[in-house]
Order: sequence, then C-alpha cells, then structure tokens
Amino acid sequence: MKKLHFLILYCLIFPLSISNLFAQNKPNILILFTDDHTYSAVGGMGNNVVKTPNMDKLMKEGTTFTRASCLGGKHGALCVVSRAGLMTGRYLNSLQGGADVIPPEQVMMPELLKKHGYKTFATGKWHNNKESHVRAFDEADNIFFGGMNFPKEGGHEHTGMYHFDPTGQYPKSAQFKAEKYSSTMFADAAIDFLTKNKDNQQPFFAYVAFTSPHDPRSPPPPYDKMYDPHKMPLPKNFLPKHPFDNGEMDVRDEQLLPPTRTPDMIKKEIALYYGMISEVDAQIGRILEALKANGQDKNTLVIFAGDNGLAMGSHGLIGKQSVYDHSMRVPLVLRGVNIPKNQKNEALVSLADIFPTVCAYLNIEKPNSSEGKNMLEAIANPKRVFRENMYYKYRDIQLAVRTHDDWKLIKYNVNGVEHTQLFNLNKDPWETKNLAEMPKFQQKLMDMTNILKKEMVFYHDNLDLNKANWGKTEKPK
Repeated sequence: MKKLHFLILYCLIFPLSISNLFAQNKPNILILFTDDHTYSAVGGMGNNVVKTPNMDKLMKEGTTFTRASCLGGKHGALCVVSRAGLMTGRYLNSLQGGADVIPPEQVMMPELLKKHGYKTFATGKWHNNKESHVRAFDEADNIFFGGMNFPKEGGHEHTGMYHFDPTGQYPKSAQFKAEKYSSTMFADAAIDFLTKNKDNQQPFFAYVAFTSPHDPRSPPPPYDKMYDPHKMPLPKNFLPKHPFDNGEMDVRDEQLLPPTRTPDMIKKEIALYYGMISEVDAQIGRILEALKANGQDKNTLVIFAGDNGLAMGSHGLIGKQSVYDHSMRVPLVLRGVNIPKNQKNEALVSLADIFPTVCAYLNIEKPNSSEGKNMLEAIANPKRVFRENMYYKYRDIQLAVRTHDDWKLIKYNVNGVEHTQLFNLNKDPWETKNLAEMPKFQQKLMDMTNILKKEMVFYHDNLDLNKANWGKTEKPK
C-alpha cells in the first residue's frame, strides 16, 4: 500500500503518468531492412564466400527463419509490396492497388506503437506514399523517397535525400544530395537518433531501410575490390538464358546484362553484389555497436530482414521478377530478450508476419487490418507446423505454392502460353529438375494444383486456373 501511495505522490509531483514511469521497461524495436538481398547471400546461411560478420553475429545471438519469404509482386518493383506488407501485416492481394499507397484504414506498425507510447523514427528508403510516412513517424532523417538510386540521379554516392518534413509536403526544392554513400548516410542518421534517445524514458521504434545491395552495383572502396570476380562461384542453377518466356524477360533488371549470360558476366556481377552486401553489413555493425554503447541493446528487439531476393544468374535471370526461391526468399533474424540464441527455424514465414510478431512480443493486440501470423508461436514450438503452405505470386502471370514438406509448384501464363514446374526441394533445392511432365509425379502434380487453388482462395486471388487463359498479361500502368 505504501508503494502505491508513493507512486501516486510521485506522479503528482512530476509530470509523468504511471504508464510513462514504467515506459523504460517496454522493449525498443529496431528494424534493419536491406534491399534486393537474397536469403543465401549471408555468411551464416552457409555462404562461405560473402563476408557478413555483423549479420552472422545477429544470427548467433538470435533466431533465424531459414524459409522466410517476401510477399510477391504486383509489378517489377517487388519492394513496394514488401515494405507495405511489413508495415501493415497484410498480404499481397490485400494491399491497395500496386501497394504504392498505404491508406489510413490499413494501420501501420509504427502508427500503432505511437498509441502505446513509442517514439517512432525512420531513415532510408520509403517506396510508398509520403502521406503514410508522415502518419507513421514522429521523427526521420536522410529519407529517400523512391525505388532505387539511378546513376544519372547520383547513384548510391550522391543519393537525393530529405530531412523530415512534418507537413508531408517534401517539395523538390528541399531535396539535398548526400555527400556520403547511401548506407553510411542512413547509418549516421540511425546512430544519431539512438544516441540522442539513450537516456530517454520513452521507448522507441526505429526503422532503418537501406537501398543496398540494390543496383547500381557500385560498392565504395575498399568493398569495390573486396571480391575477385574470377574466384566467384556460379550459382548451382546458373543458366545462360531462362528456358522460356516467364513474362518479364525485358524488365529493367533483365536489361542490365545481354540476354545470353556468360559465366564471366555473372561472376563480375556477384563480386560487386557481395561487395555491396559487405558494405551494408559494416553499417549494420556500426548501428549495433552504437546500440550497445548506449546501453540500449539489452532492451531492444532487433529485426534484420531483406525485402526480396535476386537471381544473379540463377535460372538465366538477373532480377527478382520470378517466384523461384532466389527471388522470393529473404533473410530474417530476430534478436532480443527471450528470443532463443543461435537457432535456425524452418517455419514458413513472410514479411507480413513481422507486425503481428512485434505486437505479440510487446503484449499488445494487433489491429484487425493486419493479416499475418505471430512468429513467436513458431519459436515456442519449432517442431509444430506453423504454416502448411506458402503462396507466391508475381503479377497475374506467375503463381506458386510451397508446402511445409518442401514440394513446390509454379504455374505460368504468358500471352496464353502456359508452363508448369514441379520441384521436390528436399532433393532439388536449386529448382533445376522439373518433375511436372514425368508420369510417376502426375498425382503429386494434381495434389499440388489443388493446394494452390485452395491457397489462392485464402489469399484473395480471384484468378480462375480452369480457364484456358487465366493470366492477365498486360502490365500495370
């Protein structure tokens, strides 16, 4: 009783509510988000070539979801959907239009956390509408509005950025050219925010969205010379050309190299790609070191993820506009109090599950507009099937489903021409042996087709696979 009287007296004397008095006990949330970062381009995922000591350290100190995926795409920029899905917890077909706009009725993670006493901050890439950015964040700096750093606009070396504008107007006249590499600028802003708030009683949500390792592939020194192209191994599913038209053979990503890819071309691209990944890993290390130096690391849930994968020579492709694993799967790591250390979890999870997971971690109710699942359940019961199947889609021309026991079906319809692929990922993780036309797998093909149809209903996909020309082949405007 005396303690209660003391608390009431304390709150009368000092301008703090009881909830604010205990705010420092609420875990902080820090999200580190990389761009075009395929799941296998992390040392801790078994890649013995790329050097990612800070990402590897996060994996050792937390739980890694080895079969995490993005949400697919409504157009060539898959990152738009990924970022909207991460913020809202909604699946591909539930996002408005091309997912460029996040409407007010789709509650965002930082928006909800603000109502629970959190200070929200962002730096880096925001590829959705500016109005939603202002709704989500109390503070921000070194903001990049757009999809990528085009060379003619300054590239990663002189990215066009903005300081925070609480009005949300962001006139072109307010844009400035960065004097440091993009990843450094974003890390600088994040470190500045963490340091300014190290003694603050208010918990924070910080979102750091890098534009690397998205092309242009121009890592700064010394990362530009870190990897010898001649020593780069080719992907195990390397092909000079994709075996058929998947509907995106002329998308921008695929125009970065001639249509027939040689081993030397791909090795050079991989060397530069890995250089960019090592550079952004170093910036992640700076942020984590600042978090530790400020004494914030013990009470912060760190989430590291990528927005989508990248082919980099796999299946004769360069970009992410496919539903193969190299394009759909992403790195995803959670580190924090009560998160098991050095664990790899095989649950089928997606970026849309991050929002519900954060809600569960903070013991707050997720909004009705969020559709994802709580990944803490998969952590608590790693042997239990978390999600039976994972559905993938790219535009209306590529559909796929993956089962929890690692069978995968892909269906294509491009200008009325259909292709089907069936893979046993247990025996063929690189998706190189198509079983769809083999007689002994016809029953499996039928079963997988039925599973795909069921998942399409669940994920609000109204395409009718029974129609001869089920795909809508026109590209979104």
